[in-house]
Parts: sequence; C-alpha cells; structure tokens
Amino acid sequence: MDEITQTTAPSNAGTNRPPNPPFVRSGHLTAPGFSEHRIYWEEYGSLAGEPVIVMHGGPGAGSHSSFARFFDPQRYRVILFDQRGCGKSTPSASDDDATSALTDNTTQHLIDDVLALRHELSITGKMHVFGGSWGSTLALAYAIAHPETVQTLILRGVFLCRRADVDYFFQGNAAQFEADPLAMPVPGAYLDFPTAWRHFVDAIPPEDRGDVVKGLAKTFSAPPRTDEERERLVKAASACVAWEGSASRLNRDENSHGQPNQKYALTAARILIHYMINGGFLDAGGEAGRDNNYILDHAARLRDIPVHAVHGRYDRVCHLYQAEALVRALRNAGNNAVNYFITTAGHSSFEPETDTRLRTIINGLPPMAPPEMVSLWDRKTG
Repeated sequence: MDEITQTTAPSNAGTNRPPNPPFVRSGHLTAPGFSEHRIYWEEYGSLAGEPVIVMHGGPGAGSHSSFARFFDPQRYRVILFDQRGCGKSTPSASDDDATSALTDNTTQHLIDDVLALRHELSITGKMHVFGGSWGSTLALAYAIAHPETVQTLILRGVFLCRRADVDYFFQGNAAQFEADPLAMPVPGAYLDFPTAWRHFVDAIPPEDRGDVVKGLAKTFSAPPRTDEERERLVKAASACVAWEGSASRLNRDENSHGQPNQKYALTAARILIHYMINGGFLDAGGEAGRDNNYILDHAARLRDIPVHAVHGRYDRVCHLYQAEALVRALRNAGNNAVNYFITTAGHSSFEPETDTRLRTIINGLPPMAPPEMVSLWDRKTG
C-alpha cells in the first residue's frame, strides 16, 4: 500500500531537498508473453551509474519522478516504471471496463516485467532494489524469486500483505460500525483517524462491511452499465484512496475532503483491491491467498542480501509490527546485514525524518564492483 492520493509530489522549492536527478530517457516495454500490457519506464541520473530499480506503492499508485530524489545522479542509474494497469502503462484500470488491465496482472507478472526491463536496459549484473509500502512487498517478492540479481534491498514502510496486515487498515470496526461507530473490537488504523474512517465506512454498503475488502472487490468486479452504477463505483474508489491518503501522514487534517480525480481513483482502487483480495498474489490466489505468510516463510532466500528497512513508529497504514516481523525473520535466517531504523514519522516517504534517513542510507551504500555496472550506455560508448 502507499499514499496513493499523492498524485503530485511536494515541490523542492523553499526546502533543503536537492532537486530530482536529471531525466535521461523513457519508453514503453511490451510485456513478456502474449499480453496486451505495455509497461512505461523512465530513467534518471547517469546511464553509466549503479543501477537501481524503484518499486512504487499502491498497488496501482503509479510512479513519480520524485521517487528518484533519494539518489545521487552522479552515482546512480535510477529506473522507475509503472506497474501493470496504472500510470502511463496500458491498458489502464481507469477504463470503464478494466478487464484487460487486470488480466495477467499478478505479482509474478510484475516480477517478469522487472526481468524484461533488465534485459531491455541491458542490466546484466546486480542492482539495488528500492521500494516503499506495497513497493516493499514487490521488492521482497522479486528478491525472493531472483536473489542473484539483487545487490541491496532498501525498504520503507514494510508491508507483508498478510490478512492481518490488510485488515488492520481496511477492516477495523466496520462490521460493528452501524450499531456502534465507536466500537473497538480489534486494533486498527481506524482508532487514530475516526473522522476519516467514518467518511470511508459511510461509502460502503452495510451488507458489505463484514469483509470490507471482499465488498469492495464485489463493487469493482463488473463494468458499470448505468450512470447510477458508475457513480457508485467512483464513490467507492474515491473513498478508498481518500482513506489511505488521510492516514498516510502525521501532519494532515483528517477532516479535509480533498478527493483524487476520478481517473486516478478508479485506477488506484481497482488495482489495490484486485491485489488485496488475492493476498497480493504472493502464494495461492483467491481467498486462500489472503492467509499467506509468504515473505516471512521465504526469508532464508534473502540471507545474503544486505537489507535496509526504514519504518515510521506512527505508521498507521503499515503497522510497525510488520517491519519487526521481517527483521526478526531475516536475522533468524542468518542475515547479518540487516539495518533497521525506526523514525518518528507516519507512513509517507515525504515525512522529514524518513526522507532524511533514506537519503543517508543510499548515500552510504558501499560502491558496487565495476563488473556489476555493465549497461547499454557502456557498450555504446566503450
């Protein structure tokens, strides 16, 4: 998950933040296999630099040039891409009929896209992998599948995508809400943002509140046939992303009624729920997948990869216990290169202490050996 209402990043003007690295080039990659998907990608920094691929959150939030801001453009070759169905990738989940965008759209497909991008961009050695929120989930899943290609994992706002992690944010007291909106049956993000939670739950029919994710999946399952159905769809999608945005930062007015545009809301919410109802496609799909423990069960696959994890103590989108569980699993598996930092922050990477810590980590990474830095640019100019 991620702060998916953040469609435009805060400006660097008036701050001490360095500017984003210079844009180099962009393109579309035809997805592997017999698929309609075309994956949009961008590069920043130096084409001769250490390759780093950035996994955006959501799922469905899309990438943004601000994600490159953590990386020294003289040292790093930063690759951003929009995961299937979102951003500038096509087809888009914002279409009235999102079937094509959600077909062949699983974690394994996203991992295959990363491998295809490596081939397209002639990255033959290892690379740094950076991801926040759902991006951390995808980064971990990719590294579990292909550890031999990963130099370093840099994670922010760890999300393990287990049923408990999803319910902490999306379920809360929804089942009891109509009878008692202040019921506290289980821990959850709703306890810290009661006004924003009320706005969210009010958009969900009472009969769907026993399992909010399943209810939203039902709402998003079919193209709207009437104006009334489309209005209901847009209302649910907007409520979904507005709730996540409200809970993403410590310093945000939860009474604010700012809404994302309809296209963005439909894209982000549909893909988000498509993944959440299937347990992130980390193990078995469908209902059984929601009870996965895939990442922790495969922590031994990451034994030899240096891991840097940064998590806000007051993160209410992805609770701190997820980072704790990951770090313990990695150390128990014998990974002696785990660096774990808890910041006085919420979920967003734009919160100052988290932003600063990520920059410090990335600036301090040991240089990669030259053989790991072979690129298309090297071959063209060599």
